Amino acid sequence: MSMSMSPNTINPKKGTSQYVSLTRSGRGITARLVAPSIGQREAPIIENEIIDALKDSDKRTKWLVIDLSAVSVLSSMGLGMCVELRRHAKERKMNTALYGLNGHLRDLFRMMKVERLYKIVHSKDDLRKMVDG
Repeated sequence: MSMSMSPNTINPKKGTSQYVSLTRSGRGITARLVAPSIGQREAPIIENEIIDALKDSDKRTKWLVIDLSAVSVLSSMGLGMCVELRRHAKERKMNTALYGLNGHLRDLFRMMKVERLYKIVHSKDDLRKMVDG
């Protein structure tokens, strides 16, 4: 992650996987999706890795941020993954946010009425304030 938060890799055995980079800083977990396209193959792998990170989080963790800045295509499976991750975060009393949406993804989330489920974060400064608390 390019923010100056000195993030810690959540699972040192995994580190950055092929599709997602997980970091913890302050009060949040940031899941940076590193695949340009999230479809049928990528979505379940990403979902499982993020759910594992949520299970390993403690009560101080208040935010799950899904960073989509490297993603240009999100299939219905990818959209479903985002909704499912929100459900898992909510079970752990965590808030969810989306960061790095390009115009196409923003329109997709809006059209599918999914953007209401998340806080949309537009700037790195806002993201840093939120997860560093």
